[in-house]
Amino acid sequence: MKFLQYAKQSGPGWVQAAVTLGGGSLVGALYLGVIGGYEFLWLQPLAMLCGIIMLSAISYVTLSNEERPFRLVQKKVSPALAWGWLIATVIADTVFCAAQFSLGSGALTGNLGVDINPYVITGSFFIICLSLLAISQKEGKASKIIDNVLKVLVAIIVLSFMGVVATLALKGAINWGHLFGGLIPDFSALFKPTDQINTAIQATGDQAEYWTNYVTGEQRSKIITAFGTAVGINMTFLLPYSLRKKGWGKEQRELSRFDLVFGLFIPFMLGASALVISSAASFHAKHADVISAEGKPLEGMEGIYYEVLDKRIASSDDTYADDVKEMKSLSKDIALWEKEGGPAEEILNAQAQLTLLSEAVATKRDEVPLQEKQLAAMLSNRKASNLAKSLEPFLGSSAQLIFGVGVLAMAISTMLVHMMMNGYAISEAFNKLGNAKVFMLGAAMPATAGLFSPILWDGPSKAAMQVPAAVIATTLLPIAYLAFLLLMNSKSALGEELPKKRGLINILMILSAGIASFASVWALSSKGTEGMIGIVALGVLALVGIFGFVKNNKVA
Repeated sequence: MKFLQYAKQSGPGWVQAAVTLGGGSLVGALYLGVIGGYEFLWLQPLAMLCGIIMLSAISYVTLSNEERPFRLVQKKVSPALAWGWLIATVIADTVFCAAQFSLGSGALTGNLGVDINPYVITGSFFIICLSLLAISQKEGKASKIIDNVLKVLVAIIVLSFMGVVATLALKGAINWGHLFGGLIPDFSALFKPTDQINTAIQATGDQAEYWTNYVTGEQRSKIITAFGTAVGINMTFLLPYSLRKKGWGKEQRELSRFDLVFGLFIPFMLGASALVISSAASFHAKHADVISAEGKPLEGMEGIYYEVLDKRIASSDDTYADDVKEMKSLSKDIALWEKEGGPAEEILNAQAQLTLLSEAVATKRDEVPLQEKQLAAMLSNRKASNLAKSLEPFLGSSAQLIFGVGVLAMAISTMLVHMMMNGYAISEAFNKLGNAKVFMLGAAMPATAGLFSPILWDGPSKAAMQVPAAVIATTLLPIAYLAFLLLMNSKSALGEELPKKRGLINILMILSAGIASFASVWALSSKGTEGMIGIVALGVLALVGIFGFVKNNKVA
């Protein structure tokens, strides 16, 4: 059977699945379930479908041309876009690999109960992942080990989270009517709260307008986040090189399309959907896991709860936000002084000031009506550890184990592929593709960032790294799509392999690139000055790409 033959030969699609089923998809799916329930089950599969369309175009161009993709973009579109594509990939890999090390460490310590020095954990990840990649660079059967490891890890991710859904279903915790309704795209849902959340909003009386605006704003933000994590800029760079690594050519173009569907789309759809379903069943329009019946936050939930409630209070109290900020600053200063020693008089003054501020803030929080407290709790952004804990009534002591294994597999598979992508990017930058030493040097860059993730992926350092990396990656994704859209219409690039009837292909690619561009502009518009710079850069790079393409090609 052709299906079994193709399934046995598949590989690059599974590598893509390993990177997209990472921390970003986990967070995106959790947040979608919290704020949208089952209504946005269609969103991530649609995002991946757009990605599959563009990745199919990338694979077609790669397998129809002897020129390496980076060099092809450089010669036929624009050197600026080619280098921007490569640099954005390196930045995204290096920064976000640190997040995967942090995610894996959290799974071991938070879900699986491992209590050791964090650098022992990150050091183990560092050694294991680089060793696997080094083995993959050898010839023969050893080179296939990375494909098999990634297939196993992706299978563990999908089976772990599907197991959670199966258990919830057996316990009657899933509303099947709402679930099946959520599989049908409803774009009007972007602009309004779900029915259950809206009922809670109407119960807040005069504050209903504030909460409606808050929910729709948060909803759109989380939708864009979930959409953007389906296919990243570095995935577009990885695919051509993983295809070349397999030795595929023109004869494997059909196989490559099968591989993207079987190895990427199906695992992603099952894994991401399972997470949304689990989150929706556990958290949507529910508050008992965050606050007590009296409206007091439960232990460990204070941070995510007050993050929502404090914004509501600040909307009608001009001084409240400053009071909360000052209270947090004083708490940090006092804790530091008590640990390292400080002037006794200053400590006493700070403690007295903190007491007054804390009492004032607590009074204002207590004055908020219970209906608003419950709504704030419903909208609190739960984490993976919260989801695992909420499932204990259904899964018992196995909840932390099942979730921990799934999240750990997510982290390891994604950090492996981030390193792999960076190895290809650095090899291409130095024109040393196939040189194992250069590849491993490139792979070690994100691994080093991951090794020091206990410092780098925490507090101010995390924010300083995350914002510029996200802006660069978000800006360049539509540009990568544009580059391959142009190449799919280039006679000089594809020659006789140029698709003859490509009207439908162009429509699908333009639609996918347009959706990616909309998502990018929307995401960048919320990132302040850096985001505005990104939007301008997006337009400039698009013009540079089109101008370079027209100059270097005769459009067929």
